[in-house]
Amino acid sequence: MRPILMPPNRLDHFYLGGSRITDLRGVAATSDRSPEEWLGSTVTRFGEERLGLSSLPDGSLLRDAVDADPDAWLGAAHTAAFGTSTGILVKLLDAGQRLPVHLHPDRAFSRRHLDCPYGKTEAWYVLEADEGAVCHLGFREELGSGELARLVADQDTEALLAAMQTIEVRPGDGILVPSGLPHATGQGILVVEAQEPTDLSILLDWSGLPLDGEVDGHLDLGFPTALSAVDRSGWSPERLASLVTRTPDPARIDALLPLLPAASEPFFRVHLAHPATALEIEPGFAVVVVLAGVGTIDSSQGGFIASRGDVLVVPYAAGAWQVGAGLTAVVCRPGTDGPLRSGAAA
Repeated sequence: MRPILMPPNRLDHFYLGGSRITDLRGVAATSDRSPEEWLGSTVTRFGEERLGLSSLPDGSLLRDAVDADPDAWLGAAHTAAFGTSTGILVKLLDAGQRLPVHLHPDRAFSRRHLDCPYGKTEAWYVLEADEGAVCHLGFREELGSGELARLVADQDTEALLAAMQTIEVRPGDGILVPSGLPHATGQGILVVEAQEPTDLSILLDWSGLPLDGEVDGHLDLGFPTALSAVDRSGWSPERLASLVTRTPDPARIDALLPLLPAASEPFFRVHLAHPATALEIEPGFAVVVVLAGVGTIDSSQGGFIASRGDVLVVPYAAGAWQVGAGLTAVVCRPGTDGPLRSGAAA
């Protein structure tokens, strides 16, 4: 098996966006509400049977191929910690409007209420951002459970956003979003998003959107239970800064450059490959987004010439593989703590 160039997997959604994905990938949007592409995905959208799953070039599903031969795709050490899950979901996300304030449960909540071993810690690596673009992350001060329930019931979006911290984002920023943390991506931002392999979201805000949060906002659990997943603690600017790294215009180096805070590594590993000469990467499942350049993606099992906008998956059986000189690519891999491993992050 060798690295595989993947077909597009654009998804329509409830919010506007997608033109930046079209520009990067050269893949036509199906509407002005196609702001996401799910890359190397073995995960469906919540409540769906097929939507979200990535296809291989022959039209078969990546999920089915991994299930049929997990040791080849993932390696024995990975399957011991993650089972047959790839352990990661990667997306391109182009927000053409502010997303609703929402959050994702942690692993303990998911196990207890959803019979799922994963939560949904996620992170964003910012590729493009309009001047002054912002994200909303966490509450400025601790918010009582009763006050949070009232804001959600009243859909008091103005008060909800006023209670949150806001950070300006720039290309090269890496932002970790721990499970439970309320957040909303602002308008005018294109990111590579890495996350645990689920589609579990709890909505706090849906005013003005084609959504019925009363029906779709609580994972079929009801808001009294769903809101117990919220991190209601206060996030000072100093605490918030621990979630952000900044990597502007790095020099070409023959090593992988980490793009996220170290606290992300139990859940996923996201690095920049920006080599001056061919950079070798250890065996293991990976999803790769080529951002710039033309060059080789190679392995002992074979390779190909890649260029800006290409997306590929690398199976474990490809062995050690190389990113050629002149390419710039984001390399996304599973984290260090699978849910089956003793002591895994919960």
